[in-house]
Order: sequence, then structure tokens, then C-alpha cells
Amino acid sequence: MSKKAGCFLPLALGIILLTPGLLPAEDFVIRVHLFQGTWAEGHPGLEEAVVLTATSHPAMETLKTKAGAPLDELTATAIDALLEAQDLKTLDDVLAFEKRWNGSEPRLSEAVSMENSSFLFIFTPARLSPDTLRLRTVLFKSKEVGGTGKKGEVPTKELWDVFVTGKVGDSADIILEAEPSLTIGEPVIIGIPSRRRGQAYFMMVQVSRGTGKAEPTEFAGGPRPLQKATPAYPDEFRLRGVEGQVELRVGVDEGGTVQGVKVLKSLHPYLDHAAVQALKRWKFEPVLQNGTPVSVIITMVVNFNREAYRQLEEAAEKERPPTAGPESSSRAKLSTILEKSAGYCQKLTDSALDYICEETIRDVFYNFTTKEEMEKSGIVISMVSGTGSVSQLGISFIPSHNLKRTEKNEYVCDYLLVKKGDRIEDRRIILQENGRELPDRTKLLEEKRLSTLLPFLAPVRLIGRERQPLFDYRLLKEEKVQGRDVYVIEATPKTGDAGGIEYGKLWVERKNFRILKIETTGVPLEGYESVLEEIIHGNLKPRFITTYVFLVENKGLAFPSSAAIRVDYPRFPSAYFFIEKIRTTVRYNKYKFFTVETESGIKK
Repeated sequence: MSKKAGCFLPLALGIILLTPGLLPAEDFVIRVHLFQGTWAEGHPGLEEAVVLTATSHPAMETLKTKAGAPLDELTATAIDALLEAQDLKTLDDVLAFEKRWNGSEPRLSEAVSMENSSFLFIFTPARLSPDTLRLRTVLFKSKEVGGTGKKGEVPTKELWDVFVTGKVGDSADIILEAEPSLTIGEPVIIGIPSRRRGQAYFMMVQVSRGTGKAEPTEFAGGPRPLQKATPAYPDEFRLRGVEGQVELRVGVDEGGTVQGVKVLKSLHPYLDHAAVQALKRWKFEPVLQNGTPVSVIITMVVNFNREAYRQLEEAAEKERPPTAGPESSSRAKLSTILEKSAGYCQKLTDSALDYICEETIRDVFYNFTTKEEMEKSGIVISMVSGTGSVSQLGISFIPSHNLKRTEKNEYVCDYLLVKKGDRIEDRRIILQENGRELPDRTKLLEEKRLSTLLPFLAPVRLIGRERQPLFDYRLLKEEKVQGRDVYVIEATPKTGDAGGIEYGKLWVERKNFRILKIETTGVPLEGYESVLEEIIHGNLKPRFITTYVFLVENKGLAFPSSAAIRVDYPRFPSAYFFIEKIRTTVRYNKYKFFTVETESGIKK
């Protein structure tokens, strides 16, 4: 599909405008942010709680203007205001969460475990007037470091006793007792006393009217898309007839930027993920109400339909511009490499195989938290209107390893593969499981993540003749691998994703155009359903890297010597730091070949 075609899947849109006037007055959302930093040298710190409002300092006035801003913008504004208004050296955002209050509950509480400390927030709200609340706040901090590093969990017994009984043990300190009066929609910051010299804590609280159960009003017209991204719809799913709709709720802010996406109706974990990731890259024309930009919630339906995609591909092919002028020497060299590599992939595709090898697998699968715990501990992604109404779109989860739930396995298997035409059968007979011998050789390893690897045919997916129209290729350089001269080729999908591949590199042997190494990024189509559900629910953008190395030779073909899969999650709020989710390494050796036929007469 051509980049210039600008094609996208058919989308049905229903627009919802956040309209606070319909909301019941007794329904509220309490947003809490905790900041931690250090005082400037010589500053004695705070001996008692201090309530900071817009009138406390000129810098604090900016908070009032950002009351309805997205979460990250409000947080950044609060940090800037505190750094200017207080004698601080550093200040960082530690955590944030939301609590809903229906106007009658006598007490609200939230327990949070961080990597080096644990906190318990207890709130007792009371109405003072239609537009003001008194929020009695007690904040406990555990003295002990016993957490798993997972939010939403209270790791120490003493802090748990506080949470359940209200009794304070010797290992928990009350670090804040305050009763601020809050005007609906306006943030208030509380300076928290600290016994540790130089340490500074601040808590920001904002109360907004909630959406309750009222139906939002429909908004005619809707925002006009300015920038679109096409959800991936791999050939594998189309050929199998996997088609249907994914229904999503999309939050668009005042500037037309997508702030959150939530799946309302699922089709397939991979296609759900593809739809979510694509819509996060959309940009809309701002929606105006009485001349003022407002946030909206859009209901979008992504139709995964084979016929629609076929028409898009045909239209893209017609719009592809002809190549102008003679090819450069570099382009001519690349064309030769692609043609010869396609010929080698055809040998792989046409081969008749029957072999067995020893396969050593090391697999580490890190678990973080359950879906239910994630919902309790994650930071709520909400769209906030300028008048203070909040509509929840999902959560943002901060991944942190729970070592007690980590799964580590090591296997030694006999890996058997039989390929006759299009029929491929493979199986893994376990010889050793986590260091224990299995002498009867009857137990099979049926892990789906491994069964979808099929490393022998991996080159075909990236540079096979039928797959080449899906990619743009570039000759990066020439170098050596294991003493062999190779071309390094870059493969970039024309539509952003090609069957689970978002980017690829190949090392092609110059002498015979065999593929010696492959590295791809992109979410595999099968075998990772639980991971896809987790990243959609937790609003995470994963990094999948798969590597194959082919250094075993037989009858002109290169067989896999190793494979590796690594899945990482970004650590909130920066996408530049990642935490490991899965690490799988596979070694292949001790090959025994029974049949390897690569004659051109063998038909698929």
C-alpha cells in the first residue's frame, strides 16, 4: 500500500461533548498528586502543614488557569509554580490518583506502595456550600522498606493495620493532618512537614464535579481529522477470515490531540492493539463551543474488512508514481540484492524438510499485577472540561516487577520439523525441564509463544518475493558477520506495520545471498494475547524485539543457530526508560537432517 495514498479503514464516529450542566451536584472526583523534592541548602523545611492557594504567591495563580488541563500539563504547571514560590532545589512528581465521592461516603482511602516507601491517604470530605468542600486529610508513611515496588499494594503489616483498623503502629508515621477548604475546580497545594532534614513533600488536591449517571449530550458534526494513521490488518488475518469491528472511546483535548483510547468492543487482541495504537496517532481539528475549544469524547468503530482493504491496496497501486530517470548505482545494487534474496527465500519456501535438533530455551516472564489491582492502583486517564467535569477513559499503569509472580523456565528439547509443500509440522519433546531429566520423552512443550516462532522461514516474512511490495528497503552498509561479507538491509513497512513487523534489518551474505541474521521490532500476531490485553488496559506502548541468527548450513540453506525475543514496557512517565516484561532466548544445535530438498521442481 502506498504511503501517498493516505488510505484508512472505514470509521463510524459518534461524538460526545462533556456537558457538566446535567451532572448531579453530589457526585465529585478528587484528584491527588504527591510531589517529593529537596529544599535549598540551609532551608529548615516545614514544621507544620501549609496550605498554598492562588493568593499565596503570584506563581500559584497559574494553577487556577490550568484547572481543566490534561494531567501531565497540570502536573508540570504545579512543579514550576512550587519551584518558583518555594525555596526548593529539586521537585519531582511521585504519584497521582483519583477518588470518586458520591457526597455521602464518610471516608475515602487510598494505599500506595512505591519502591522505597509506602503511603496511606485517608480523606473525610464534607460539603460546606454548593461550590466548596472541606477535606480532612490524614497521610501515613511507613517507616519500613518492604514493598514489592508495585503500586496499589500495602506491603507492611503496620500500614495495613492502619488501613483496616485506623490504629497507628510503631512502624507508621502520620506525616500530614490538614483540613483544607476547597473550591470546586481549583487546585490547592499543601506543604507537608518532614522529619528528614532537606526532604520536601507537597500534595496537590483538586475537586471536580463528576459525570455521575447523566447522559452526555450528542454533539453534531464532530472534529475533522487532520492527520490519520492506518490500523494494521495483516494478510494472515485476512486470509483466515478474521474480520469485524473494534469499537473504541477516544478522548480528544482542546487542541485536537488524542489523550486516551479505551476499547469498548473487542475483536482480536492484536487487532484491538492495532486500532488503539493507530488512533493515538490521529490529530483532529479542535471542536469549538461558543467560540472556545473544548474537549470531546468520540466513539469510533474500526471496521476490519477484507474487501475494503483490497480496494485500498488497488487504489494505492494505481496512485504509485512511476520511477523517474535511470537508477543510480546504489539503487541498482539494492535491486539486485532484493531479487537474489527473494530467490533464496523461494528456496526456503519450496524446500521439503525433515530434521531434528536440540533446542535450549531460557524463558523469563515478569508479572506486575492483576487487572483488578491495576484498576485500583493505576493513574486514571480522564478528559477534564474547562468547567471541571471529568470523564474517565482508562488508566495509566506504572509497571514494576513483582518478583513473587515472576515465571522462569529452562528447557532442553528435541525440536522436530517436517515440511512438505505448504504443510508444516513441528513439535518439542522435553528432555530436561528446569534442570530435571525427563527420560520417558513423552511430554511435549506446547507454549504458544514458541510455536509461532518458526525461525527457519523468518526470512520469507521480511524479504520474500510476495512480501517485498509491503516494504521500502534501503542498503545501509556492508560489513562482516562471523568473517563473512554481508549487506545490511533496512526494511520499513509502507503502512507502518506489515504482519506484526514495524521495522526490520537483514544481514545478507554477499557470496550467495543467504540471510544470516534478522532483527525486527513489532508485536507478533499470535502467542502474546495476555500481553496485548495488559498493554491496552494499562495504556502502555511496548517494545518487541525479535532476533534470528542463521549459521548452520546444509545443502545451500542456512538454518537457525539462535533466536531471541525481548518485550519491554515503558516506565512512566518517560518512554526512554524501559522495564523488562519477557526475555526468551533459544539455541539450536546437534542437527540431524533426514530430508532437505530444494529443487525448483518441488511445488508449493
